Amino acid sequence: MLKFRNILLGLVLPACIGLSSMELHAQNTVHGHILDALTGEPLAAASVTVLGTNTGTTTDNQGHFELVLPDGNYRLRISFVGYTSTEMTLSLQPASRAPLTIHLLPAVIAVDEVVVQGAAPRINDPAASSHHLKATEDLLDRVPGADFIQRANFAWEPVVRGLSGGQVGLVIDGIKVIGACVDKMDPSTTDVVVEKFEKIEKTKCGFDQTQSSQIGGTINLITQKPRFDQPLYADAELSYGSVAALRQGRVSGGLTRGNTSVRGSFSYKEAGNFSPGGAEPIPNSGFKKNNYKFDLSQRIGSRHELTASYLGDNAWDVGYPVLLMDAALAKAKIYSLTHTWRPDTHFIPRWETKVYFNRVDHWMSDFKRDVRERTVMRAMNMPMFGKTRTTGALSKLELEHNAYRLEVTLDAYETKSFGDMWMFSVFEDIPDMYLLNLGDVRVRHGAIAADFITPLRTGLTARLGLRLDHSPRTVQRDEALAVLQGRWGVGDLAQSYTLGNVSLSLTQELGFGGRLRLSLANVGRLPTHVENYGHYVYNYVDGYFYTGNPNLKPERSTQVELGFEKWTSKVGIRASIFSNHVRHYIGGRNDADLLGNTSALRFRTYYNSSAAFLTGGEASIVVVLREWLELTGTASYTHGQNLELDEPMYLIPPHTGWTSLRAMRNKWRGDLEARMAMPQNRVARIFADEDGTDGYFVVNVRGGTTLGPGIDLSAGIDNLFDVNYHEHLSFGNLPNPGRNFYLTLSYSI
Repeated sequence: MLKFRNILLGLVLPACIGLSSMELHAQNTVHGHILDALTGEPLAAASVTVLGTNTGTTTDNQGHFELVLPDGNYRLRISFVGYTSTEMTLSLQPASRAPLTIHLLPAVIAVDEVVVQGAAPRINDPAASSHHLKATEDLLDRVPGADFIQRANFAWEPVVRGLSGGQVGLVIDGIKVIGACVDKMDPSTTDVVVEKFEKIEKTKCGFDQTQSSQIGGTINLITQKPRFDQPLYADAELSYGSVAALRQGRVSGGLTRGNTSVRGSFSYKEAGNFSPGGAEPIPNSGFKKNNYKFDLSQRIGSRHELTASYLGDNAWDVGYPVLLMDAALAKAKIYSLTHTWRPDTHFIPRWETKVYFNRVDHWMSDFKRDVRERTVMRAMNMPMFGKTRTTGALSKLELEHNAYRLEVTLDAYETKSFGDMWMFSVFEDIPDMYLLNLGDVRVRHGAIAADFITPLRTGLTARLGLRLDHSPRTVQRDEALAVLQGRWGVGDLAQSYTLGNVSLSLTQELGFGGRLRLSLANVGRLPTHVENYGHYVYNYVDGYFYTGNPNLKPERSTQVELGFEKWTSKVGIRASIFSNHVRHYIGGRNDADLLGNTSALRFRTYYNSSAAFLTGGEASIVVVLREWLELTGTASYTHGQNLELDEPMYLIPPHTGWTSLRAMRNKWRGDLEARMAMPQNRVARIFADEDGTDGYFVVNVRGGTTLGPGIDLSAGIDNLFDVNYHEHLSFGNLPNPGRNFYLTLSYSI
């Protein structure tokens, strides 16, 4: 302990000089009230967080809160489950004692917000957790309706209400980051580590079109930025997990001088082979990874701010034990420049414009495998390379007048993609072969979106969303043009899509403090560049090699959701049911134009099936048993049917849920959690020969304490009873990790 503390002190000792002077600053007691913007009623248990710090509080039954802060400038986030979060700047001087009155508008659509940076978990928030979160999946997994396709102990792909891949939008600070691996082994969730997050915003279905045009929802990973409230700050953390000998460490810090603030961070993770419950370690299941981020913010006057950001991520020696190949190296670099204008008027609270560029590279390799023993491409080594380059701009203008709000978004980007594969036989008399998976595919995309919130009458609020997308795309490399032109018998592969989306949500305040929400949407999503122009891309789900189809139509979705929620200082309930009818559903069918379809080499093309239909629902509940003790639980279910094949859709998660008893008292916190899933035997037999899975019941125990000023200790046991199980969405029935003891020690100043 002493050695660790000395190391951390050595890293951040200079900060003590700057921070010691802060103790001399006058302390200010800030009072305020948080009210419902429509009814004027006080909001009990709303959260007030000082961004960039560990300071925060919640309101009492009268909506009152109190904060004690030294002189300075602060950025506050005010949030309450079921309401639209807001941020405000607070400038404290010795003479400033005026109380604050803050109004929150009811959220007209359901937005699941998981706050990472800030104070203790919010009361009445089922997604909050008191335990150490080691990965992005830990955060998203706490939101009902979110599941993951698992290919390894790394790079899980989000699934939202049974939809995944190109049906779910995934952005980082609003930035489009397109994966380079044609086999989907580098989802954007891997490009940011959990300690870089400020929060995660997740919407389901197509009721929010401000971030992207998708039918399954959008996940926005919002990273931390420089803060102006402290002249110097730093923190560090070390962690160890037993099940895979996971070692991870991170350091971060920032410096502020006047109107300039910088922030930097670095993290490293390394895991060995992990052990399933009651079994030996799985060979070739480890990984190594580092991540770094640097931000520079410059305030220009009191209304303008420029922020330059750079994020880098590297992963190597990533084992995929149930797939054909491993990831030898994956690299992502994301650059952005953001201008934020907060004019001195209530009519335009904020206008943010961002330009960005990112590059993603991905190398796959099977040179460490015994390729003579596999059934697919036997005795062939097949190293693969993929890259994407994306350049874009995003501008969001917010307008408001009393309870009326309008957000206008302009979104434009261009992505260039390339992917290829060599095939080297282990037998000398067989010549080498070369395959072009993506031949310099260029996709351009432009969109305009408008999101309007208006009260219709007392207690009734409407939200109208409109979006128009236009996307021309083509293949630029001659070899790829020749292959696809020959396959489809066309002379021109250029395609241009125009897509219009509309959504309407109505929220009615009920007399007993509850809220009823009805959401309708007619939305679509464009085919991905791989679905249009990929060539012999191996699909691990069904074992087929896929060829893209430049004539694909966009998927169209008609969606309905009915939701109810009620939040008080003691009990919180949120429940919803939904239906989603998807026309022109993009799937795969056998390629009759190719000879030689065998059990070892099978070929398909992407095509539009007639339709698919999904229904389901989620429910969450929080019960505050004591001021320091609460019980939470969630449950979700999705039912999917392929209407053309008259069979269940594939990759539909089973009925799942979790419940947690969590306590926070003084410097101690604890969490007893049970996670469960029912068996899933509604599987696709025609489309993918999918197999069923058993249910499971897993118990986790976690806790933590504050050892001293800035020193925090977290410990826990995941999968307490060492259950051997696997998720339904796990490729090759790859089991989940068994019993895991973990320990995390952090220090901050």
